[in-house]
Amino acid sequence: MNVDTHILKTLQARAASDRPVTISDFARQLGAHPAVVLEAARRLVASGQAAPAMISVHGVPTLRGLLPAASTAT
Repeated sequence: MNVDTHILKTLQARAASDRPVTISDFARQLGAHPAVVLEAARRLVASGQAAPAMISVHGVPTLRGLLPAASTAT
């Protein structure tokens, strides 16, 4: 299973009202480096398959995690 597919399956199992799944959460689940997960997360957000959970780090919006996209929420 590739990283994108794993992330999407995890998000589909969650309610839209649940807390975001962080990049670190995904990295632990996959046993992968967070940079690999971050790149996959960016692809999923860009394609509209996931919604970003952003935080501000020193005034710069930063992708912290993911939420189910409106079209993938159950």
